[in-house]
Amino acid sequence: MKIITTFLIAFICSISYGQQFTGKIVDEQNTPISYANIVAKDKIDNSIITGVITNENGEFTINPKKGNIFIEISFVGFTTKKIHPTKPNIGTIVLEEEGQLQEVVITARKKLIQQKVDRLVFNVENTVAGIGGTALDAIKTTPSVNVDTDKLTIVGKGNVRVMVNDRIIQLSGNELNAYLNTIASDDIKNIEVITTPPSKYDAEGNSGLINIVLKKSKENSWNNQIRTSYTQATYPLLNFGNTFNYNKDKLSLIASLNGKKGQTAQFNEFDIMYPSASTETNLDMKNKENMISGRLGLDYNVTDKAIIGILYSGSFENKGIKDGGRTLIDDANGTFIINEGNADTKNKNHSINAHYIQKLDTLGEKLSIDIDYFNYNNSSNRGFSSEQFITNPSFFEAKNSTNQNIKNYSGRVDLEHPSKWANFSYGVKITITKTDSDVAFYNTTTGTPVFDPTQSNEFMYSENINAIYADMSKALSKKWQTKIGLRFENTRTKGISKTNNQTNVNSYNKLFPSVYLGYNPNTKNMFNMSYSKRIQRPSFERLNPFRFYINPISYQEGNPFLRPQISENLEVKHIYKGKFISKAFVSYLDDGYFNIIKAEDGVQQRIVVTFDNFYTAYNYGLTETFLYNPTKWWNTTTQATLSKMDTRYKDGFNLDAELLSGLNFQLYNRNTFHLNEAKTIQAEATLIYASPQKLMYFSTSEMVDLNLGLKFSLLDKNLNCTVAVNDILKRKATSVNTKTNGINQAYYNYFDTQNFKISLNYSFGNKKIKVKQHNSGNETEQNRAKK
Repeated sequence: MKIITTFLIAFICSISYGQQFTGKIVDEQNTPISYANIVAKDKIDNSIITGVITNENGEFTINPKKGNIFIEISFVGFTTKKIHPTKPNIGTIVLEEEGQLQEVVITARKKLIQQKVDRLVFNVENTVAGIGGTALDAIKTTPSVNVDTDKLTIVGKGNVRVMVNDRIIQLSGNELNAYLNTIASDDIKNIEVITTPPSKYDAEGNSGLINIVLKKSKENSWNNQIRTSYTQATYPLLNFGNTFNYNKDKLSLIASLNGKKGQTAQFNEFDIMYPSASTETNLDMKNKENMISGRLGLDYNVTDKAIIGILYSGSFENKGIKDGGRTLIDDANGTFIINEGNADTKNKNHSINAHYIQKLDTLGEKLSIDIDYFNYNNSSNRGFSSEQFITNPSFFEAKNSTNQNIKNYSGRVDLEHPSKWANFSYGVKITITKTDSDVAFYNTTTGTPVFDPTQSNEFMYSENINAIYADMSKALSKKWQTKIGLRFENTRTKGISKTNNQTNVNSYNKLFPSVYLGYNPNTKNMFNMSYSKRIQRPSFERLNPFRFYINPISYQEGNPFLRPQISENLEVKHIYKGKFISKAFVSYLDDGYFNIIKAEDGVQQRIVVTFDNFYTAYNYGLTETFLYNPTKWWNTTTQATLSKMDTRYKDGFNLDAELLSGLNFQLYNRNTFHLNEAKTIQAEATLIYASPQKLMYFSTSEMVDLNLGLKFSLLDKNLNCTVAVNDILKRKATSVNTKTNGINQAYYNYFDTQNFKISLNYSFGNKKIKVKQHNSGNETEQNRAKK
């Protein structure tokens, strides 16, 4: 703590005051421009007096310490602008793209992809993927992001954490995916992929963060959108919802309601080549989907400088899963096993965010306070049976019930403090998470339920994270900028397994530095280098020491001694004219944890899945992104990534599995076509390709995902209809092969991704309400999201 205290004192003591000007820089679509150059020059000899760069919100404060000056604003890919300030608050300044005529600016359409200095922004709101789906659907179409069964990763890198409106979501795995499915894609403005986050953000997430930015109420207006979509895959699925926005005078209100009803499917194949006899398993699943979710938010401008607000989000889901399959045993007798299961699952989550934002002066100093509560509850009852025929006939039937309850409390205080020398931000955050999960297992083979305490468990897990951070950004000259930050986190955890009579306590302190250095030699080129240190803490499921049985003899077992994995990430990037983006990256992962699959042969053949910190890894690669508009009616985005991951066992580990390494290639290409002059008919084609990959001890087959869509805008673009066909080639699913303990295994999971979807949404409202005259603006307003 002494290091952090000294760091903060040094920041605060360096602050001095003088004549200052403040403002905000945005592009033609009113999107803030981060790290733009703001230079004060002498009117007489045009000499540079001082300079700063804009922060993440496009805001700046500059103190030239003398009069008779003008301010020059520049950013790569945009026309340099000169202004002659007459008052301290300059206001919002719009930069135009190079080569754009004023007439074009008036009708300019928003770019699908925007590459900022520290993040890639995918403007999903006007795409086919942004209508009639969920947040998870939108993330699946975002460049640089992979969505696996239970995890989100950045292409060529590793796992990421997810935020909504800059608020971290304290869920992972299947729980996170379920939560993302409660957010309508129609409510999303854009998705930001942040690969080297500054110290302001939580250090969680090895490869960075995904930030979902929700739409805000437009100033002095009200709007209502009603929507529905129908998806046909193996089974039909219906989504519907409504969003109401109101913003007048000092009051801003948003209310959203969404629902989902229907069925989805999943198809699985597992082939295990035991020396004594191989097995082939097919398992088909039919999932009943029945969910309703909502969001209600209220912001109020107490004064021209103070905003107070509250946001509630919640969802209720009743999901049924029916599965059935057959296992063939190659034992020369034709032995086979019939497996059947039926589960009823209920999920509930509630979250409340209260926030207060106070402008402390007219120079950009701002205080933000957030208090959050989040509760996620899952209960499931599953009955399953397994019957073996021909050789050693047998029958087994059981029922188990699972309950888990997650409660999260957090408080955060942030202060933005611009000065004539540099821009500072610092803050503190406290997070408390409590998890309680229990499993009750009953053997029902005889027809009478018999409680089995050896396969029942109650596990409680608590986590307390205390964090403090400080950031400083400064323009070293007109062409050079830097930003440095340091975050300190103290983590204390406690896991209690009542069944195993086992308690595990852990405590550790970590420092997470971040450094950014930018060089802009001219308006066409931008170079930057960034470094950050990150952490990935194991989920409570992986910490639970209980054995969750897949069948009577195969099981998955958590590890209460799992340690967090630490990564260090370095990126070097070049942006040319805002259209060509080249990025080289390298990262080092220490104490990496993953699932360990052990296939055991003998009297009984079984699969055992455990977790451990067993490897270190170097990950490096190149990414090229090309943003190009061949014509006025054709936009295209292409991104290619070539990467390699080299893993090594930590000392003392030998999993009897060969660690694999090879070049991995992924291509993302998205084309948008405006088919008429009024731009009311839009076609989209998206192709994602991934080469065969070798990661750790797994080999993955190639993946091809081709999606086509049409969007029709009617009634002055208030009525939108989209038609989409996804996974046309039915090659999005991949097969995974591995060899452990000398036993070859192959796994294939198909999530019924080939489908046809039609969506409708209709918007109406008053774009401008007559309001009282006042000086307050929306630029400092923040909608906070749930945890």
